[in-house]
Amino acid sequence: MVPAGSGCRHCTVRIGGALEYVYLVATLVMGAWLYRRRPGLYVGFAWWLWFITPGVRRLVDYVQGWDPINPIMLAPYLVSLLTLFALLHHLPKLLLNRFFPFVLIFAGLFYAFAVGIYRGEVFSASYQLLEWLVPVVFACYLVVHWRKYPVYRKAVQHTFAFAVPVIGAYGLVQFFYPLPWDRYWMTNSSMISIGEPEPFGVRLFSTLNSPSPFAMVMMAGLLLLLSGGGLSRWPAAAIGYASFLLSLSRQAWGGWLAGLLFIIMRRGRSQLGLLVTLAVTALVALPLLTVGPVAERINERLGTLTNIQDDRSFQARVELYEEFLPQAFFNPVGEGFGSTGLSTKLNAGGEGISESGDVVGIDSGILEMPFTLGWLGTALYLGGLGWLLYYAFRGRKSEDLFATVSCGIVVSMLSQLPFNDKMEGFQGMLLWTFIALAIASKAYHNQASKDEGSGAEPEGGDRYAGPEEVAREGAAGSTLVRSSGNPWR
Repeated sequence: MVPAGSGCRHCTVRIGGALEYVYLVATLVMGAWLYRRRPGLYVGFAWWLWFITPGVRRLVDYVQGWDPINPIMLAPYLVSLLTLFALLHHLPKLLLNRFFPFVLIFAGLFYAFAVGIYRGEVFSASYQLLEWLVPVVFACYLVVHWRKYPVYRKAVQHTFAFAVPVIGAYGLVQFFYPLPWDRYWMTNSSMISIGEPEPFGVRLFSTLNSPSPFAMVMMAGLLLLLSGGGLSRWPAAAIGYASFLLSLSRQAWGGWLAGLLFIIMRRGRSQLGLLVTLAVTALVALPLLTVGPVAERINERLGTLTNIQDDRSFQARVELYEEFLPQAFFNPVGEGFGSTGLSTKLNAGGEGISESGDVVGIDSGILEMPFTLGWLGTALYLGGLGWLLYYAFRGRKSEDLFATVSCGIVVSMLSQLPFNDKMEGFQGMLLWTFIALAIASKAYHNQASKDEGSGAEPEGGDRYAGPEEVAREGAAGSTLVRSSGNPWR
């Protein structure tokens, strides 16, 4: 006889296994439809997948049992990779000077992929290529379609403005009462850095995989709230700052400060308005941060900033640089893709250590790039990145506050490179999306200024979209204008 309940458990596992692929197919179909018909909503949808898919994975794992390599996690990558069709369509444009930096970056990435394949790490190299490639392809899509900048600006601003209170509130619930699927995942993942699966013992990671990416979302979202959001941004900011601080991510706190200082300096005459916004936000958030266990955890973490010598995390990073610096910088060829990060699980049966004993995770983008990409790949990648940063930051101060905040978020992400890798996966999406939006803003506003100064309509009677057309594009996917001239000069 079959033991009582075993058949039911077998059915649950089968349903859970089916859910993995139902979620993958459903999100991909929805993403493809939005990509074709409603580009603005597509961008927002892709970002929501990055926000919630780790949480969905935990629910499925809770139903079907622990799976260290869950295919659900591919959903945001595959939906974001739909932008590859736009890249292929506009492939000849990559030979133009303004898009050529992307060619350098792609060359660097495929060099590392070739090295990984040569070393025999086929599956892990392919996965890590996906992690590095998707953010750049997504950014290329936004830059190539710079004429739709108002649509993408609206989509990203609304997405993050809504995500801050929603994800932040879930994180606060997680802190006071970790939900069963979160506790189950914390126990099985064996991640010491996320705390204990008990009330007041969790380092907030909300619907994300760990505190670091959660802190990155809140950092970017809280900076974006400075660019608008109406009255609803005040309660959103209160929830956001409380959960952001409870992530206990000091590098994210420092990144937020670096981005904020950049925005304040860049705004010039608008500094007073930003300072007033910050003051009001502090008053709204203060009650959540000064009493009870929330204040205790935050103050305990802040105390480590004045006692660095006894901080284990700081000492571990010092040891990492001392021991790993020669290995990273004196390997001209590089280890290639498949040698670090989550991709090593594909060669280790989910245990996180490759059969060759390669390093699994390197908490430094400065070290990981030369170690993985080698001298040639790093030169190509950084050359393209530097070229694009020049496009994003050059020129006069922009009157577009969103564009200024986008540059501030880029500064925030780059300032954390010594402490973590920000070029791949979710955090790479943050960096590259806001680089692309800053570049698209420059092109869009430069072309608008040229057309306005000449007093002439663009070729074919095209014109720039007003608010109604932007709303229609976000809702119905109509094509925006095609203007003349070179907006990149």
